[in-house]
Amino acid sequence: MGEGMFETARLSVRHFRPTDLDAFASLCADPEVMRFVGDGTTLSREEVAHWIEVCRGKYRDRGYGTSAVLEKASGEFLGYCGVVRAPDQKFDELIYVFHQKAWGKGYATEAGRAMLDHVFACTSLERIWATIHQDNADSVRVVEKLGFSFQRRELEADGSYTAYYARNRTQPS
Repeated sequence: MGEGMFETARLSVRHFRPTDLDAFASLCADPEVMRFVGDGTTLSREEVAHWIEVCRGKYRDRGYGTSAVLEKASGEFLGYCGVVRAPDQKFDELIYVFHQKAWGKGYATEAGRAMLDHVFACTSLERIWATIHQDNADSVRVVEKLGFSFQRRELEADGSYTAYYARNRTQPS
């Protein structure tokens, strides 16, 4: 498959390109956007450039990874969505992050549903996880709409909790 992975009613999802650096770096520099991502800190332009290269390797090696999400009508970069395996984890996880101006419009659910369908279609994965910070109620709503079910919560070193949700291949989204 080429760089264009799939489209939904409103979105176009494709592999990241080096030319996405400005838009992607802008997203990752917003503290409000990044507060529930990873360790909650923003990323430098250099870190984002490296992430794009890692993503391109994942597409080549696995056929999926973190992907750019664009508004289909305008071509505007809205954020990213993907299924990834963090180096310290033994499971694949759905992730999604969008610019603040895209919040509350159903884009995470729309992109997440299509991403799950895409990854389940091109892999033999039986289960995909989502890990969500205890204060991120919006993400909980998204994964529940996508058919994920709560599995457990774990205490983090900073005293917060992470909730673990999972969705099996056979569950409808």
